[in-house]
Amino acid sequence: MIQRAEILDRDYKKGIDSIIALDYMGSAEFEFGAVQDSLRVIRENLNDYTYLDIPMYEKVITVFCRSDQKQEIKTYLSALAKCEIHLKERSEFNDCVNPSDRELKWQAKRPLRTNFWWDLDNDLMFWVKSPEFEIRFKTKIEIKPE
Repeated sequence: MIQRAEILDRDYKKGIDSIIALDYMGSAEFEFGAVQDSLRVIRENLNDYTYLDIPMYEKVITVFCRSDQKQEIKTYLSALAKCEIHLKERSEFNDCVNPSDRELKWQAKRPLRTNFWWDLDNDLMFWVKSPEFEIRFKTKIEIKPE
């Protein structure tokens, strides 16, 4: 399951919700604690996580994953960009990194908001490279819930 999100500055929210806005995914699997469960797993294993910058077509994707996932990340992102991974809901990753001509025409009218993805099954996150966002992300990912 991949949760779509948009990077936003939302100081009125707490924790990770202050830097991303999760999309409504429309499937029950996303509604029953999957996000919180994944965040808990990530925070419990934070020392095992690393950052990678992966070039994808004309963009760079920053990945926050466990060190033992590094070897497969480029293959994983490439398959996701080519829609070769079956998902419960659209990730819109392909529309961001490798848009079709039709999608480009659509985005000219309505720019794509999705620029952050959270793989809830594999407890990893990735986004369109943004050094400013990464600084904010690093401070929020370590915050434990109160």
